[in-house]
This record gives sequence, C-alpha cells and structure tokens, in this order.
Amino acid sequence: MSYSIHNKAFTLIELLVVIAIIGILAGFIIVSMGGASDAANDSRRKADINQLAKAVMIWKTNNPDTLFPVDVDGCNIGDDCTDIFGSASVLRDPNGSYYTYTSVDGTDFSITSVLSNDNDYSFDSATGRYIESTPITTINGTCGTDNDTVTLSTPTNTCSTGIPTSVTTDSNTVLLMHMDGTDNGTVFSDQTGKTVTRYGDTKTVIGTKKFGSAAAYFDGNGDYLSLADSDDWNFGSGDFTIDAWVYLSDASKPHLILGQDEDGTHQSFFVVQGSTKYLRLASLNNTYTIDAVTSTINWQTNTWYHIAYVRNGSNQYLFLNGVPQILTTNTLGVWTDFNSPLYVGSLPSNPAIYDLKGSIEELRISKGIARWTSNFTPPNAQYYWWNWGCNGVNGGIDSTCGANNY
Repeated sequence: MSYSIHNKAFTLIELLVVIAIIGILAGFIIVSMGGASDAANDSRRKADINQLAKAVMIWKTNNPDTLFPVDVDGCNIGDDCTDIFGSASVLRDPNGSYYTYTSVDGTDFSITSVLSNDNDYSFDSATGRYIESTPITTINGTCGTDNDTVTLSTPTNTCSTGIPTSVTTDSNTVLLMHMDGTDNGTVFSDQTGKTVTRYGDTKTVIGTKKFGSAAAYFDGNGDYLSLADSDDWNFGSGDFTIDAWVYLSDASKPHLILGQDEDGTHQSFFVVQGSTKYLRLASLNNTYTIDAVTSTINWQTNTWYHIAYVRNGSNQYLFLNGVPQILTTNTLGVWTDFNSPLYVGSLPSNPAIYDLKGSIEELRISKGIARWTSNFTPPNAQYYWWNWGCNGVNGGIDSTCGANNY
C-alpha cells in the first residue's frame, strides 16, 4: 500500500511537469505567432501607405494646377478627410483605425500609419521618401508648476490665456547645439545664442538623426563648424561637463568632437579614436607633450553612442552610454583654454588626423557643474525643460525663468 501511494504521487508530479512544459511551449508559440502577426500587419500598413501615396499623385497628375488639399492637423482617410484618394480611401489599418493625411500649405503632403512598435511610418512628398520615425510628443505644461519635460521648443500651455513663445538655457549651459534642420541643410545654431560658422560640406541630415528634426553630418573631408573664442570654455580649475550623441562611420581614425587649435601645436580636444578604440580629453603644448584623460571603449561604427567627460573637483570621469569607463591615463587639468575658436568636427591645422566622419547631436558644454559622477541613463530626448511657473504665459525670459536645458 505504501508503494502504491508513492507511485501515484510520482505520476502526479510527472503530469504537472508535462503540463508546465506544454504551457511554456504554448507561450512560445503564441509569442512567435504574435511577432509574425505584427510583421504581417506592418507589411500591410506599408503597402497601404504606398497605395494611398500613389492615389494622391494620380490625382495631382489629373489636376496639375491645383494645390493639395490643406489639412494642418491631419485628417482620417476615409472618414473626415479629402476625397482625392478615390477607391484607395477604403484602405484601413489592420486594427481598424484610419490612416492620416496631412498638408501644411498644399505644396506637399504626408500620409502616416502607426506601426506595431508605435513608430510612425510615413510617405513625405517633399522628399519622395518612406520614413520610419519615433513620434515627437509634446507634454503639456500645468499652470503654476515648474520643469515639465518637453521635446519641442514651444510646447502647448494648458493655461487658458496664451502659449509660451521662447526657450532659454540654464545658467550652466554655455553651448547647446541640437543640430536640427532640414535634409541637406546648411544652417547651424547654438541654443545659447552664439554664432556658428560652417565649413566644407557640413550639413544637417534626417536619415541618421537621433532626436528632433536632423543631425549634423560630417563627411570626413574638411567638414567642420566653428564658434568664436569665448571665456565660456575657460574652465580654470572648476567643474565642467562636455557631452554629445555621436554616430561614427570609420573605425580606422580619430574623430574630433570638439576642440581648440591656436597654431597647430597648442591644442585642446575631445576625441573618439577608431583604430585603438579610446575616448580622450587632452591638451597638447608646443613641446608635443600631451596631458590627457583616456579610457578604452568598445564601440562600433554606424551606432549612436552618448559620450561625456566630467570634471568634479579633483575627480575626472569619461562615460559611454551612461557607464563610467576605466581611465588608462588621468592627468588633472587636461583642458587648456587657448586663444582659438572652438571647433566641432575637426581641427583645421590637422584635418587629415582629426576630420570626423559621421554625425553629432545634442552637443553641450556645461560650465561650473559636474552633470554626472556615477552611472546614469542617457537622455532619451532633446535637452528641453519648460518652466510654467513664472512670467505668466509669456514663456521664458532668462535662465531663471523659462526652459532649462538640463
């Protein structure tokens, strides 16, 4: 009798194990089918966007002297939208929702769907391209509160009496370049108001952007930006931070992020080295001796990385994607302020050595503050804060009232 009971208990355990295994396998099958279903739905969405774009272009061919219907806020195709789509207006997203048509001025248009990963998939007639992008979300501010994070320079104010009109930086930010612009654009700006001069074929591009509307692209052949010399990068012995997002396309050479170059022998620079794979902030004097803080980093081409140098008192840090790196050299006071413009993307006296090939976004210099001294999560949006708690609804007027770029 004792053996029989034990035997039944063993059989029950085996049965439970089998049931558990079946459940796990069923879960894998469901997940796999779900992934396949998402892929199939996204393929259908992309095909629908293609058909809708063709329908609009056919309409334009038949009406060459007529502007596209204007709808700034976007309308639902097949519901409250223009009738220029013909029979294609019956197309619906696999989940039953509508596709969106937008035209700001009737000159160009876009048609958009939302993919399974929540990214937008759009056709833009201005470029003739189909683009997948992460949507920019405006987070509305609340009256009387401070520092609501936003990803646009002029967020919507929920106060009933108006909207803000300007953005300012915090008191520690002495350079902030979003690198926004149009595709193949040639205009560059600094959020703090400094003048940026373009050299070579430096341009803004949308194809590899990380945030916002574009990224700055340098082709590795004489492209760079410059700003006039300023006391803002004379750090003395104080705290400071340099950080940026970088996307590099050549693993065989150094890529200068920013630096100063007085005469070819007096230089300060922040650089990512390709062949030996290191991140370095350094100064070079006329005896060709280098004071540097260096770390070996593991990076790949054509990938976005957040890089940062931080000085906090007598401590120095180099970060890659928010992780502090082990320093292989560590000389304090490595940034010397030379009588030189600030260069981004190359040093003109040594272009063959320093020309950056790739893209930069959100380049920032912060003076008088160590932004990070331990692990951190890199920012997942452009550097914008909006202070809704001062100056009514008129927006920011200085570094203490307005948008604080953190």
